[in-house]
Amino acid sequence: GLAPVLDVTRDARWGRTEETIGEDPYLVGSVGTAYVRGLQSAGIHATLKHFAGYSASRAARNMAPVAIGRRELADVLLVPFEMALRAGARSVMPSYTDIDGVPVSADPTLLTGLLRDELGFEGVVVSDYFEIAFLQTQHAVAETPGQAAALALEAGLDVELPSMACYGPALVDAVRDGLVAEEFVDRAAARVLRQKCDLGLLDPGWPGLEAAPANG
Repeated sequence: GLAPVLDVTRDARWGRTEETIGEDPYLVGSVGTAYVRGLQSAGIHATLKHFAGYSASRAARNMAPVAIGRRELADVLLVPFEMALRAGARSVMPSYTDIDGVPVSADPTLLTGLLRDELGFEGVVVSDYFEIAFLQTQHAVAETPGQAAALALEAGLDVELPSMACYGPALVDAVRDGLVAEEFVDRAAARVLRQKCDLGLLDPGWPGLEAAPANG
């Protein structure tokens, strides 16, 4: 499930304010945590979004750059994510934006160092729609889809949504060309398979297997 939205409102002009829970970090974290527990009690993995800083974009313009200090990031914007992660959330979606010039979807400091090493997250990181391709077309930190795939995969982004633009043939070519180590592909695949196992999607007799494409 692609929810809950844990962005803390910083400016009412921001175009996605109506999707947020509020401007108080503890309130957002409390409601978000209850949402996670409720959703996952029904066998659906919650996806925390948008990690992190999305609502602090410059001049409240959607997808604009973010310039924020470490203390404000930690004391305000990260609080709901920390709370929801303690509740056992199994999926996280990175923000479209960049923080101080580094796109979140290509930042190993955030997606691996902070999210996994410091906060202890062990689930799956899924992209926002077309987010990996935006590393080339919007952020201009990659020249090709293959380079965009390499940056995102190495940073710790496991799944591309809504369809394959960079994690398909472009990623295969990038691995063959030595642009990205195969171990990063294995790491992402293992995380996805572990999530499927946890949800019972690979169990014998799971009804969804009968509806799966023959070549799937």
